[in-house]
This record gives sequence, C-alpha cells and structure tokens, in this order.
Amino acid sequence: MSAQRRWHWPRRLHVRAALATAPLLLALGAAMYLLLAHYSAKAALEASQRMNLGLARYVAEHQPSSLLDAQGRPDHQRMKALAQHVMMINPAVELYLLDAQGRVMAHALEPGARRDAELIGVAVDMAPMARLLRAAANEADVRLPVFGTDPRQPERTNIFTVAAVQGPAGAMGYLYIVLNGSAAQGLSATLANSDALRAMAWGVALATVLAAAVLGLAWLWLTRPLRRLTDEVRAFRGGAEPRVGEPPAPPLPPVGDEIALLRCAVAAMQARIAEQFRHLEDADRQRRELISNISHDLRTPLANIQGYVETALVRAASLDAAGRAAHLRTALRHVQLLGRRIADLFELSKLDAGRLQPQQEVFCLAELLQDVVQNYRLAAQQRGVSMQLAAGSHMRTKVLADIAMIERVLQNLVDNALRHTAAGGRVELALQDRGTFLQISVSDTGRGIDAQHLPHIFERYWRAPAARAADEASEGSAATSAGLGLAIVKRILELHGSAVRVHSELARGTRFEFQLLQVA
Repeated sequence: MSAQRRWHWPRRLHVRAALATAPLLLALGAAMYLLLAHYSAKAALEASQRMNLGLARYVAEHQPSSLLDAQGRPDHQRMKALAQHVMMINPAVELYLLDAQGRVMAHALEPGARRDAELIGVAVDMAPMARLLRAAANEADVRLPVFGTDPRQPERTNIFTVAAVQGPAGAMGYLYIVLNGSAAQGLSATLANSDALRAMAWGVALATVLAAAVLGLAWLWLTRPLRRLTDEVRAFRGGAEPRVGEPPAPPLPPVGDEIALLRCAVAAMQARIAEQFRHLEDADRQRRELISNISHDLRTPLANIQGYVETALVRAASLDAAGRAAHLRTALRHVQLLGRRIADLFELSKLDAGRLQPQQEVFCLAELLQDVVQNYRLAAQQRGVSMQLAAGSHMRTKVLADIAMIERVLQNLVDNALRHTAAGGRVELALQDRGTFLQISVSDTGRGIDAQHLPHIFERYWRAPAARAADEASEGSAATSAGLGLAIVKRILELHGSAVRVHSELARGTRFEFQLLQVA
C-alpha cells in the first residue's frame, strides 16, 4: 500500500487567511446564538413582569373579603377558592400570602403539588419586594425585570408581582405572585428544542456562513495586488537568464503563501542585482583597461611605422635600395600587426554583441586539424618549432559546428602556442574520441603559465607579466599579442555550447582542450 499523502497547509494567502478566521467566525456565531437566547429569555421575562406588574394589586382589590381574618391569619377558604380561580385563568402563576416579615403563611397551588407544611414559613427576600412596589407606584428608578425568591425553590430567583394586603383589624401582609412558576418552567424546558429556537440557530449559522464567504471574497480582493506583484517578480526572476558560468537562481520554496514566495523572489532578485552590479563594475574596470591597452598596443606599432617611414624619407639620399626595402618591410610588418589587432577587436565586439552566430554544418574535424597543421608548419619551422598532428588523430568522425569559427579557435590556440614556445620546442594538435564528443587539444612545450594567472588568461587584454615582458623585449616583432585571442576562443566555444579548459606547468608547457558533439 502506498504511503498516504501528507496534508499541507494551503499556499494561497487568501485561503490561509479565510481558514484562520473561520474558527473566530464560528465562535462569534456561537456567542451570538447564546447571547440571543439569553437576552430573548430575559426580554420575555421583562415583558411578562411588566404586563403583570399590577396583577397582585388587582387580585387583592377584587376579592369580596380580605385574605386575612381579624386575627391576621390567612383565610384558607378564600385562598382555596382563589387557587381554583387562578389555576383556571393562568396555570403558570403561583400565589402566596406572606406576613409582614415576608414569611409564607398560605399559598394557592394546585392540589398535591407540595404539602403546606413544607412551604409555610419559607422566608422571601423583602428587598426585591420593596423595589417592585416602587415600580408599581411608577417610580422611574426601578429597572425590570426584578427577581425575587421563589418559595418552591428558595435557592433560585424568579419574576414576581406583589401587593400589600390589609386585614380587618389592621394586620399587614402581602399577596406574592410568582409569574414564571413550575408549570411555565417545565413548558420552557419542553420548548428548548422548538422550531423557533432551531430557526434562530439556522439563522445564526447562515449569517456565519455568509460572513465567512464575504470575508473570503474580501481577502481574495485585498490580496489580489500582492498576488499580481508576486507573479510579476517571479516572472522577472524566471525570465532573467543567468550569465555563462553563473550559478542558477535557487528554486522557490515548494510550500508557502504569496508573502513567502515574494520574499524568496525578492531575495533572489537582490542577489541577482548585486551580481549584475559586480558585473557592471567588472565591465567598467575592463573598459578602462581596454582603453589603456588599446592606446598602448596601437601606439607601439603606429610609432614604429612612423619611425621607419620617416627614416626612409629623411635618409632617402643615403639609403641604398636594400636598406630602403628593409625599412619598408619592417613598416609593413607593423601595419599587418595593427590590422590584425583591429580585426581581433572588431571580431570580439561582434561576438559579445551577438552579431555573429554559428552557421553549423557537418564536417570532418580531422581534416580541419590537418589543414591547420599544414598552414602553420612553415611559420613553425622559421621559429625552430616542431608542428605536428598526434598519432591516432586521423579518424573520420564528423562533428556539427561552424567550420570557420572552429578554424579560428584552432588558429588562435596555435598562434598562442607558437608565440610562447622557444626554438627546439614542439606544438602538437590531437583528436580523441570521448563517446558522444570529440576532444580537441593544442599542446606545447613552452614556458607555461603560473597557476595564479590561469583564472585570468581568458580575459580580454590580459597577459601574464612574463609574456608581456618578453613581447616588449622583442621590439619590432610582428607576433606581439594584444591579449584578445583567448577571449575570442572562449566566446566562440560558448556559442557552440562548449568550454575551453587549460592545463599548464611552468617550464613544461601548456595544453588547451575543448569538446564538440559528434554526429553519425
């Protein structure tokens, strides 16, 4: 059986907010229901007491004789007749006859409800009675409902109405009527699950659901600008392609709301902007170095050309034909050097601007390597350097690439190797099968490159101090480098989806290698 899927908290902010506020709405609905039920019952009690506020006085005043005899004792016959009359009119009320101290002397209850001996003598609190008597006298400072002692349940209170009763001999007592008697309380308990209460509960539930829906829509509407901003930042972050060699941006978290996603996206964008600022600073530094190097590298051949031409003109009368020809040949070499440097500069600028794109075709790489070796063999012999194609490099395997650009890469690498290899050394081109790829390498036995300089050799206009000193020492040499060849190599191979690697040891030589995709 597969593992059960783990439940995750919803990612959308408006959904999370709605779910977080749902318990509050439910609690608010329950509190509303309880408050409505409580205050509805209280309002019903207040209405009942207000309507029956003069009931006790009315009953006492409409008796044919006093409820107290001449000795101040209750008239039990009158109370019995009154009980039958009241029970017939309103079974919910309970009548009690109290003495002047508030103790029960008699009652008018249904037969068999409770024995007289258990109710006679029960004390009723006089303070609520005094307040209600003031209310009956239309005093405005009394607020209803007023709760008094329930003789049947002395530990509880109930609404009541009261009136003073006076006997024939001046004895005082009170007619105490409980308005919400045991029969009414039993009926209220029976109606606790009535349709009215259920309707009120359904009304509160419906109001809660509607409030939750409105709140959810409000959250959806309020968070819409945040969602749009998050999507725009994510689109901007995802649309920005990283530079070659630059690590990709970290992925967004799999779980999180818009705020978490926006925070992660902004952090990634900040890192990207900081990286772009570093690139701008590097570009500005390279621009300054470019201007400095161009002014230096172009000034030297121009000065040499001017010097040899002026010498040929000034000393025209004293120079023989051979001397004049030598001066002109030297000036021509510097003109050619200047032309190559300008051509390299334009080629690199086109590559960086994307104006040169590979025109890929299928060709035999071994034949191209053989042509390059043949083209440079004479120049190598003039330098006293051996130029050869390694054994086993005559395979007929073909690659898909721009043949002119790959030839340019090989030319720059061979030029670089010849320039740094002394007489008696060797430059070798090799081709090896690496399965899906063919690996091409150009190695020499020259002076090598210090390890601390290896990270910089593909930067434009950068030359190792030893190489720069050697070039400056060879004044008049047309092979002087401007530091653009390896930068062109790196950019061309990047356009082919490849990368150039270098291995070098001081005084032992250097090997450059790269790979191209084979085709059947």
